[in-house]
Amino acid sequence: MKDYRQRFDLTGRVALVTGASEGIGRGVALGLAGAGADLILASRREELLREVKSEAEELGRRAEVCTLDVTNLASITALKAFTLEHFGKVDVLVNNAGYSVNREAWLVEESDWDRMLDTGLKGVFFCSQMIGSIMREQGYGKIINLSSTYSESVAVGTSVYAALKAAVSHLTEALAVEWAPHGIRVNALAPTATLTPSRLPRTTPELREMLISRIPLGRMGTIEDLIPAAIFLASPASDFVTGHTLFVDGGWVAKG
Repeated sequence: MKDYRQRFDLTGRVALVTGASEGIGRGVALGLAGAGADLILASRREELLREVKSEAEELGRRAEVCTLDVTNLASITALKAFTLEHFGKVDVLVNNAGYSVNREAWLVEESDWDRMLDTGLKGVFFCSQMIGSIMREQGYGKIINLSSTYSESVAVGTSVYAALKAAVSHLTEALAVEWAPHGIRVNALAPTATLTPSRLPRTTPELREMLISRIPLGRMGTIEDLIPAAIFLASPASDFVTGHTLFVDGGWVAKG
């Protein structure tokens, strides 16, 4: 019988993670490093990125840091050049960088809309385009976009965020179809409400109770729940999976 564990091995792969300085991006980056990948860590916060770099190096992996503003095309172009200069290739792109404002629709300002869409949709598209062009030359690559359960559901205060994440999942399908002939697989990872160090202080007991009430498995998500799913989508184990949004949500979407 074959040992399929090696299909999840990322040794020799290079993974680029945006928004890697904290939260889900940091956790996923270190999870990919734990599976064997070398890293390009990108975000606006260089000091925090260097802390993640040190942690990756403690795992025995190579990690390089590149400051990035995903809303700026010149910055994304510089990221592509950085990637080619330091590694000469890229196998995995995780589009994690995002920004969100939870406000009732009546209270959303134009600046909220612009920053959310520029970061979470424009940034995803052009990072995929720029870094995906390296994958096209290689004839292989994995792109993982961060979506959300709110791509399939709504709650008060999530109108813009839900629309944005629905767009990310739909964009994922469109790119998967268009880029399949180039060997590029494009999928989305969609967590439910996930406890991160930055979110924990903002999650009141009442809010936590409401969120858990919508999750059949009876708890909020953790970054550790997402890491194995990210490894699957990044690894050869998912080579026949593309255009899919993988919900890691404890049954949130299934419950409706």
